[in-house]
Amino acid sequence: MSMAAPDLGPDMAQLRRSIYENGAATRAALAGLLALGSQQGDDPAFLQLVADVARDAMALDVDPRGYVSEADADWLTAHLGDGSGLTCRAEFEALKAVIGHAVSVPPALVAFAVREVERAILTGRRGPIGGLEHEPGVVTCADVEALRMFCFAPTAGAACHVDRATAEALFDIAHATATGANDTAFPDLFAQAVGNYLLGAAFVAAPSRDEELEIERDMERRTSFGAFLSGLAGGLMSPNAADGRKSVDQLAEERYHEENVEAQSRLDAASGVDAGEAKWILAHLARGGQLSAAEQRLLAFLRDESTSTPPEVSALFDRAA
Repeated sequence: MSMAAPDLGPDMAQLRRSIYENGAATRAALAGLLALGSQQGDDPAFLQLVADVARDAMALDVDPRGYVSEADADWLTAHLGDGSGLTCRAEFEALKAVIGHAVSVPPALVAFAVREVERAILTGRRGPIGGLEHEPGVVTCADVEALRMFCFAPTAGAACHVDRATAEALFDIAHATATGANDTAFPDLFAQAVGNYLLGAAFVAAPSRDEELEIERDMERRTSFGAFLSGLAGGLMSPNAADGRKSVDQLAEERYHEENVEAQSRLDAASGVDAGEAKWILAHLARGGQLSAAEQRLLAFLRDESTSTPPEVSALFDRAA
C-alpha cells in the first residue's frame, strides 16, 4: 500500500483512492495514468501518484517482490513514449520509480532509460525528463544524477555493474557533448561508469528471479515440523558435521574464507584490461578525434586503477586528465 502524497487536490485524492481501494495498484491503473500524463504536465501530485503506482504495480506487488520480469519490463517500455522517445514527465517518473525500487531489473530496461536521457541531452528537449529547454549537446546536473541512478541500477544477476550497452551510450554522449558546457560532474561519472564496465567484476547481489521463486517454493514445502526435523537431522548427518566434529562457527568461518578467496579471484581477473577490451577502448576513443574531458578522465582512471593494460592503451596515458 502506498503512502498518501502530500497536498493532494480533491480530484487527485479521489483518483488515488479509486486506484488503491482494493489494496493494490494494477498495471491497468498505471496504463490509465500514463495515458493522462501529457494532460497533467508537471503537476507534483500527479507525478507522485504515477511514481507510486508504477513502483507498486511493477516492482513491489510482484512475485517475487522487487524482481521486475522481462515480460513486465517489455510491457512498461511499450507504454512509455510514442516510438520516438518519452513524451511527458509522468513517463520518466514511472521509469525512475520502477528502477529505483527494484531488487533486480532486466538490463534492457536500464539501457532504455539511459538512452532516453541521452536523447534529451542530444536534442535539448527537456520536458519529458524535467528541466528547462536548452541547446542540444549539453549534459546538465540533472542528467548526471539520472545517468548515475540508471548506470548503477541493480540489473539482473549483478549490482552496480555497468554493462556494455550502457557504456556505449555514455561514449555516444561524451562524443556528442565534447564541446558543450557540460556539468563538471559528468567526466567523473563517465570515467567511473565506463571504468566499472572494463574493470568491475559482476558480483551476484541477489538470487536470480528464478532462484528466488525456487527459494519461496522450498519454504512453502517446509511447512511441517516433521519436515523441519528431517532437514535438521540430514544436516547433522552430513560429512562435514560427522567427520571432523566441526562447530557451526568453524564451518561458517571456512565458508566465509572460501567466498572471500573466490571473490578476490574474480576481482583480480577483472581488474586488468585485456586485448578485447583494449580494442573496444581504442575504437571508441578514435571516433571523436581530440579526446573530450570525459575520455581524458577515463584514461586517468584506467592508469590509476587497472592492474595491467596492453601497450597500445598504456601509450595513451600521457593524454590523461
